[in-house]
Amino acid sequence: MKEFLSFLGPQIHHFIRYRQASQRWNDSSYEENLMLFDRYCQENYPEGTALTQEMVDGWCRQRDTETNNSCRSRIYVVDSFVRFLNCRGLSPVKPPQIPRKERRIYIPHAFTQEELTRFSMNATIYLSSTTGRRPS
Repeated sequence: MKEFLSFLGPQIHHFIRYRQASQRWNDSSYEENLMLFDRYCQENYPEGTALTQEMVDGWCRQRDTETNNSCRSRIYVVDSFVRFLNCRGLSPVKPPQIPRKERRIYIPHAFTQEELTRFSMNATIYLSSTTGRRPS
């Protein structure tokens, strides 16, 4: 487990152990994003002794370079951490507002007449091989 440098270190370790025990932990993204949040708190609030709304809101604010989905990925674990602390009476901080998930737009592919003809021929061959007769 990586070393957390801010005053939140002990609480982050408890949170990680809790999530690992409940099999709801992903080292590759969660730990990295918690590490970045810890560094943010250490650099911007070196004298901090308790998590504040300002810390959470500052970290979770969507950046100009982020899409909604990348922002969600970055702040999801901080949201879970804040909820963990709240459930135990360790913090009065409100969980961050998580951006809405972006919907992916499906753009259908327009088939050429040649492709449609090939599909039709393959369907005919397939159906005749499975039924033993040529489709009408």
